[in-house]
Amino acid sequence: MKSKLLIIGVIGLATLLVAGCTPGSVEGTDSIPTDNYANTQLEYYYYIPSTVIGNKQEAHPVLVMVPGLSGRGERFVTREFKKFADEEQFIIVAPSFVFDEDNWDSQQSYQYPSVWSGDALLEIISHLEEKHGITTSQMYLFGFSAGAQFALRFCLWKPELCIACAAHGSGGTVRPVRRVETRFFITVGDRDVSRIGKAKEFCGAARALGIDVTYREYDAGHSLTSDQIKDSLDFFRNVE
Repeated sequence: MKSKLLIIGVIGLATLLVAGCTPGSVEGTDSIPTDNYANTQLEYYYYIPSTVIGNKQEAHPVLVMVPGLSGRGERFVTREFKKFADEEQFIIVAPSFVFDEDNWDSQQSYQYPSVWSGDALLEIISHLEEKHGITTSQMYLFGFSAGAQFALRFCLWKPELCIACAAHGSGGTVRPVRRVETRFFITVGDRDVSRIGKAKEFCGAARALGIDVTYREYDAGHSLTSDQIKDSLDFFRNVE
């Protein structure tokens, strides 16, 4: 019996390591209700490192990761991000927003957080705090494509909550209209022609307002490369 238990334990540990999880960490999916017809039960993925579980008396930063159009949060959070969270004591939250196509033209879809999706994200974080007995501090946002639109707009909407934002290949036009303290890392593929202009427009407007923004192009189309991920995590590590 002991040998069987040992084998099961080893298999369980191997599963955790393959999934990119450290022993003692907590991860899963949950949901909250919203009034948006396309997201009546908004699902989200979360990852709470063992370093956070073992230090609940302190507040920990949140890395909010928003995938491309109608993408799944649990598929967007790869091993690199979990390793970063383990090392830096970050909590990861990745909502699985569903595109609200019927209200896109009226700017009511989830890419516009001031309408409903931003409050939904804040409710997700509160729900996670209550359920797992943790306390969060400020936020770091990472988004790709439609998720980059959300990330940029959220940081301009609630800049007092946001330390830094890494936004990649945003498909929408976003222009800051006032100075914020949030730092931005804006990237785009050098073959993602339709989005290069939008990225440069954001950066130009941000710099004119005195916002700290870094712009970088990568050898890519409309995709998220390993270099963009690595550089984004380095950017987060170096934000003060």
